[in-house]
Amino acid sequence: MFSACIARLISTFSGLKLQALINAQIDAKNCLEWGEKISKEEYFDEIESIHPIHSRLKDEPDFFVGEIYYSSIKNLIISFSSTLEFFLKDSIRLNMMRNYTLLKKGLIESKFTINPKDIVDCKDIEEIRLKYILNLSEHICSGELWKNKLKKYIKLLSLPDELWKDSINNRIDSIWEARNDIAHANTRGLTLNYDNKTYNYNSNMGVTEYTQFALLFIKLVDDAIDHLSQVDKLSLDKWKTTDATLLYRK
Repeated sequence: MFSACIARLISTFSGLKLQALINAQIDAKNCLEWGEKISKEEYFDEIESIHPIHSRLKDEPDFFVGEIYYSSIKNLIISFSSTLEFFLKDSIRLNMMRNYTLLKKGLIESKFTINPKDIVDCKDIEEIRLKYILNLSEHICSGELWKNKLKKYIKLLSLPDELWKDSINNRIDSIWEARNDIAHANTRGLTLNYDNKTYNYNSNMGVTEYTQFALLFIKLVDDAIDHLSQVDKLSLDKWKTTDATLLYRK
């Protein structure tokens, strides 16, 4: 049995894998063709700020190929890590909505206190429960690298420690560190320390370097899906549905 959480993860990751491969097909010829098409659009004359960039595209298409490759890598890294983080939050919410014992465990271990104002403002107890389920999922998944987020998730759901100790989590964290570099505006270049190898990427890369990243990325995505599918199944087995009222609220 798998949850809607893992289904959403797989669906998003499928799109990212396809995006990674499609962008490997971009070359100078593509860029010139797209530039020509853009110049014929009705709106082209109205967006004067794009004209200098468009002129450079016609003069230096190879420059833009590298920019597109580099932009693609950054977007893939951000989307990959964001999707993983959302999966953890999504899974926590689902399991707490299925089983209020887990909600109680989370409130106690996280030392959350109920705001007295909520008792007055919220119309019913289910509304209060939903609010604190959302708050807990955000709290548990905040900050830090992926491995630490997963460790807190595993602890909360009382799942085997081997799940966060698995080597794939170190591989994910190598991507996560690159994500942090992107978030802190390090746009000069990215360095991935991945499986004891160092990979450098910047806007001067060619198709060989980009394809190398795309294949590495797809392999990581596939392994992450396998790993989190196991996590998802174990969480559903551990926390059976005992209280499902929140699942059917409109």
